[in-house]
Amino acid sequence: MGVRSNSGFYLSRKLVTFMVILLSALLLTVAVLGSFYARCGHTSPQQWENPGAARLVQQQQIQKEKHVVQNSVTRAPETWTGTKRPIWSWDNSRPPTTRFWNHLSQSTSGPLDHWRLFTSGPWGHISSSTSEPPSTLEPWDDLTLSTSEPQDYPTSSTLDSRDNLTLSTSEPQDHTTPSTLEPRDNLTLSTSQPQLYPISEPWNYPRLPSDLVPLHYDLELWPSLRPDRIEKSKEFFSGRLNLTVRCISPTSRVLLHSLRLSYESVKVLGPLPDGLREDGEQRPVGQVAVNRLWEVQEMEYVVLELMETLEPGRRYVLQFNYSGLVNQEDKAGLFINLYYDQKKYRALIASQMEPTYARAVFPSFDEPAMKATFSITLVHHPVYAAISNMPVIGKSEREDTDGSKWTVTSFETTPLMSTYLTAFAVCDYNFVNRTERGKEVRIWAQKDAIANGYADYALTIAGPIFSLLEDLLNSSYPLPKMELIGFPMFDHQAMENWGLIMFDDFMLLQKKNDYPERKNIILSTVAHEIAHQWFGNIVTMKWWNDIWLNEGFASYFELELSKRLDPQIMKDQFFYDNYMTHVLSEDTALHLRTVSTVVKNYTHINEIKALFDKYVYLKGACMVRMLSKFLGENLFISGLQSYFKTFAFSNTVQDDLWNQFQMVVDNQSEVVLPASIKSIMDGWTHQSGYPIITLDVSTGKITQEPFYLAEDTNQKTSTYNKIWTVPIHWTKNGIVQPVAWIENSSKVFPEMQLSDSEHDWVVLNLNASGYYRVNYDQLGWKKLSLLLQKDPKAITTTDRLKLFDDAFMLSWNNYIELETALELTKYLAKEDDISVWSTVLKNLVIKEFVFDMDNYDIYPLLKNYLLKRFTLVWNIYSSRIRENISAINNDNTILQPLKIAFERICWLGLEDCLQLSKEIFKEWMNHSDSIKDIMCFGVAMGSDKEWDFLLSVYEKSTDIEERFSLLYAMSCSKEPWILHRYLKYALSTSLFTDDEKYVFQIVGLSEIGRFVVKDFLIKNWQPVKERLGLDFFSTLVNIIARGISTDAEVQELQQFFGNMQEDIERTALFNQLERRKNKNLEKAKRISRIANWLKENMND
Repeated sequence: MGVRSNSGFYLSRKLVTFMVILLSALLLTVAVLGSFYARCGHTSPQQWENPGAARLVQQQQIQKEKHVVQNSVTRAPETWTGTKRPIWSWDNSRPPTTRFWNHLSQSTSGPLDHWRLFTSGPWGHISSSTSEPPSTLEPWDDLTLSTSEPQDYPTSSTLDSRDNLTLSTSEPQDHTTPSTLEPRDNLTLSTSQPQLYPISEPWNYPRLPSDLVPLHYDLELWPSLRPDRIEKSKEFFSGRLNLTVRCISPTSRVLLHSLRLSYESVKVLGPLPDGLREDGEQRPVGQVAVNRLWEVQEMEYVVLELMETLEPGRRYVLQFNYSGLVNQEDKAGLFINLYYDQKKYRALIASQMEPTYARAVFPSFDEPAMKATFSITLVHHPVYAAISNMPVIGKSEREDTDGSKWTVTSFETTPLMSTYLTAFAVCDYNFVNRTERGKEVRIWAQKDAIANGYADYALTIAGPIFSLLEDLLNSSYPLPKMELIGFPMFDHQAMENWGLIMFDDFMLLQKKNDYPERKNIILSTVAHEIAHQWFGNIVTMKWWNDIWLNEGFASYFELELSKRLDPQIMKDQFFYDNYMTHVLSEDTALHLRTVSTVVKNYTHINEIKALFDKYVYLKGACMVRMLSKFLGENLFISGLQSYFKTFAFSNTVQDDLWNQFQMVVDNQSEVVLPASIKSIMDGWTHQSGYPIITLDVSTGKITQEPFYLAEDTNQKTSTYNKIWTVPIHWTKNGIVQPVAWIENSSKVFPEMQLSDSEHDWVVLNLNASGYYRVNYDQLGWKKLSLLLQKDPKAITTTDRLKLFDDAFMLSWNNYIELETALELTKYLAKEDDISVWSTVLKNLVIKEFVFDMDNYDIYPLLKNYLLKRFTLVWNIYSSRIRENISAINNDNTILQPLKIAFERICWLGLEDCLQLSKEIFKEWMNHSDSIKDIMCFGVAMGSDKEWDFLLSVYEKSTDIEERFSLLYAMSCSKEPWILHRYLKYALSTSLFTDDEKYVFQIVGLSEIGRFVVKDFLIKNWQPVKERLGLDFFSTLVNIIARGISTDAEVQELQQFFGNMQEDIERTALFNQLERRKNKNLEKAKRISRIANWLKENMND
């Protein structure tokens, strides 16, 4: 038995051994064949000889692979491009202390706030086929930047509960300097909430998974730009990135954002050691093999499939060697500017990362809540200066294989910040500088601009604005320097990158004899972007739905800071006229756009960009101002100080802000609110539109209802139950009263009840403190009208201005009778404030009332009624203009309203206004300081000499805003032959390239121009169609049909345009003309009522 047993064991052992050998041989054969297959299908990466090498190959490949990808496309390593790259010398790119390894030895953790946590799901089935052509994202030139109107976002969308997940954080960090940041390894990641869903294919979701969090980016960029061969070296850049991450949950894949980047090599190092060995040497670092890399173009991801699973709590380094495209058209990602300076053709390269363009410059966790630190190095031609978020810490030299010398500039490590705030510039610029509280402030600009002193004004205001904000918010600016730089062309106007704010030159540089508004534009823009260094940079919103926390506060503080630096900017009056009215005029209860939107996982850049509209900037600023008014400045500032102390270097949602304000309210007893801050403010930020507050002065009853435009009245029912908690600042008989609150649809305030005495009156929404319009019953309006006639200064300037604005807006939309609004104008002969007059004239003197309806009877009535009342204010301001026009140009409080009044009064035919226009225009032609906005009437009162002068100015101008002003002014001529020539130039020359359509539109605005355009179309339809395109046809119809009001006119125009259209389009044309006719008929009724009132009250 024993022998048999031993023999059986021996035979079994031999069989097992044989099977093992056989299996090993099979595996070895598979491996060899697989390796052979991989070599046959993959070209090994080559070292670049220099940054410009092999570009032709890459361009040909891009064109070859350019196609529309309908589904997620994978790129296996064997399909990677074989583009040559420069020989990277990492050790030579830094100062002697190798910062990369020093950083790896540090004990760091993930972002302070991470918006969701869930475990990684299974991989699912991944195709390993490499038979498809490699996927290459389309070049930058094909990227379309949306310039459409803001999109509406329905508030009924389901809130993605993932965004409610938070991290428990430690005590607030001191943020006086970057070096005081506490290590983040003690950060506790809260995983108590349920997992939301298992993700087997996370690349199909628009938000990154939470498997990994970024800790540190060690980034080196090498733009290949050379001053001696700009055209050949301006299109590409190469990059190398060491990205340190912490693993949160086990995963065998890595997802990052990536857009139009071509990868040469990718490695994953780690897990990283937690410290040095006992002998002080760096512990060895392992490596996780990358099985394959592929891209998901629709979601802008790059996916790394790993051979091993990453361990939770451990740190890893993702290493990328890659290249990308410099944007030649749009100023996004890494882009180029071409310009002339000191009579030479020059170029610069800079970056614009907001909102999601960082992924086009380096692979990244490109979401605002995924904050990390950044160490940046720029390799550039020695002629250029390199600038980034932080100060330079070292420079060295690098030689490429061609023997060309490159400068390697390294910068200090940033504090924790979002990817969209990273910034770089490589340029041949000069700068001016000064020191503010021990920190250097620089303004960079073209050399000619610096030499001519164009940057001096920005330099004088930048430092003081920083100091004002530090003192106001009790929060130090945490970076060691601040630099501002202007570009010849910058699509975004300005960008608040931390430590390196970027501007369009128009927003930063003040030239000699410049537009008078330019100084105020520079002041407010610089103040806005510096405010972002706190609102957005120190504290950042978690997701784009709360972008108003950045833009609304920056817009509010741009005026508050400007007011402190320039007391001439009057707070309430200027805010209402330049901020609030622009959004009140469009915001309605039916509009779906809210200040704070529901959390939405946006998949396209245009969806995020659409959020940057007047509702987050202007309405957001109105929300902040209203909050500051009912809290009082002390509580408001205290709340903000608490907010920055608590959330410095982290991310927040709207509720975090409300909680900080609630804390300061709860710690005092002077200000008593009817509800919590959250309850009050959510009603304003989460609801569209605003209320009309109506006071019945006979009873003291106040009601609120949503505001609707007249054309929306048939759709009221769906939103009519909207309610706001409304703070009412008010005055009675000139005495300011305590703030009243209305929380429901109606409430009685006995103290607001008025007697029949003419001395008893009340004004609500004092100084336009709240974001709403005010209506009164008939008695209330009558009392205010009589008060204005008796003592107009009893009501403040801001309240008079808003009184007219509310009254006319309510009358145009059928809330009150037109005659009620007109009654307020009877006192105007006593009105000496140009701001109030400009509001009246904007609402009453509307050219379309006359020209659109061909109703010329109202023109002499308006002229006679208004001009005799305008005498007082005209005498004041015309004298000031003639005596010292420079003083007018520098007085921001009156400049804009004066121009509005000037334009309308000249249009009404005031002789002295027209004469003064000629005088100013003549002075301007002689290069003296003047108000350029009289250009329109200078041309209208002049001949072809004045028109030709403007054309010559236009041809020399490089300022976009100035060019549009000049185009408009040239349309003001009253000579048909000049206007006809204008259209001919637009159609048959290159004088107005890209502006041809605008020329036709503005010429058609005037009474004479409309007929000129119609006649021109009859004679030149074919070339018009070829030059402007059929898509412009609808605009042409609106231009010519603006004044139609009868069926006969509709038929005439149908016949006129019918010859230019296909039969299938004629029905649409008829409908368009009918809509215009019906709209004009409604307008005619209104005009008739105004005319009748003017006749009856002409001599009052």
